[in-house]
Amino acid sequence: MVKAKRKALLIPILKKALLISAFFIAGNAQALDCPASHIDESAQLRYVHDGDTLKLKDGRRIRLLGIDTPELARKNQPAQPYAKKARDYLKQLLARHQNRLGLAYGIERQDKYGRSLAHLYLSNGQSIQASLLSAGLATAYTTPPNTRHSDCYRAAEKQAMQAGKGIWSLPRYQLKTLSQLSKQDKGFRRIFGRVSRSYGTSRGWWIVLGNRLRVQIKKQDLLYFNPRRLKQLVGKTITLRGWLHPNKKSFYMNLRHPDNMSVTP
Repeated sequence: MVKAKRKALLIPILKKALLISAFFIAGNAQALDCPASHIDESAQLRYVHDGDTLKLKDGRRIRLLGIDTPELARKNQPAQPYAKKARDYLKQLLARHQNRLGLAYGIERQDKYGRSLAHLYLSNGQSIQASLLSAGLATAYTTPPNTRHSDCYRAAEKQAMQAGKGIWSLPRYQLKTLSQLSKQDKGFRRIFGRVSRSYGTSRGWWIVLGNRLRVQIKKQDLLYFNPRRLKQLVGKTITLRGWLHPNKKSFYMNLRHPDNMSVTP
């Protein structure tokens, strides 16, 4: 009797394990961009909210890790260019695979909005994030501690950028100097300039470009950076990517990870 009960409990667990294994094995039948190291579970889509957020059949909301897509219209703000294309591209991509997808969760599994954070894969193992990046419909952005696949995502983005695909054909995504910034420049931007100051405080680290841009590395993110290299930034030209916030006479940006900054040799 005890053995029968134990067997009954094991059957659903074994079925789930086999399902996930089958999903993962099918996906690795060919060389893939940004392939999964594992799949935590297989799930069914309910609907796509936008290019980087969707809802599963069981009600869970999923935020795609490692990328960001243009925002749809909200709070009296018009939709950003390519926002609808990114959403529709994701819808069509999943529809071709019967709205079935695999999830590989990040180290940090949930964001402040209650959404689950995951790398997503089609039933053939294709990376959904890499697909959006390759199509020029998303930017790669590393947010610690979820850094898995960041190198691969940036490589996929670079190819789309060099080809001028999608968002990379737009002026707002082009690299700008400090002198080119205006008060209309806000949201995701790529900026380069010379560092005038680089110093630590009790709240983290500050990098100042000219007298126009203050970049903060918050205390909790400092562990991802090399303090010696931060001190040596003064006088060097760096390129930054992130969300730009205009102040009265200057701009502010929060830097989360070294992937989002490069130093000109």
